[in-house]
Amino acid sequence: MKVEVRLFAYFDKYLPSGARGRTATVDLPEAASVETLVRHLGIAEEDMEGDYMPYVVIINGEHTACDADLREGDLVSLFPPLPGG
Repeated sequence: MKVEVRLFAYFDKYLPSGARGRTATVDLPEAASVETLVRHLGIAEEDMEGDYMPYVVIINGEHTACDADLREGDLVSLFPPLPGG
């Protein structure tokens, strides 16, 4: 299954080769989730004090949970933790 992924801020270092700007097409197994995508990109390997790096997930313009299922053609935007409060 193919999904489009957009990575923002310092997550752009995880874009696969062949990315256009901040966007890349990623091939994932059927029934993949956001977690599958994050691991595929290597983001979950970046460890912060023993826990996985938190991130904000937007799928097709809707804020969603990090464990949401993906569908063919989804546009997934991933943001690192945002400062402020």
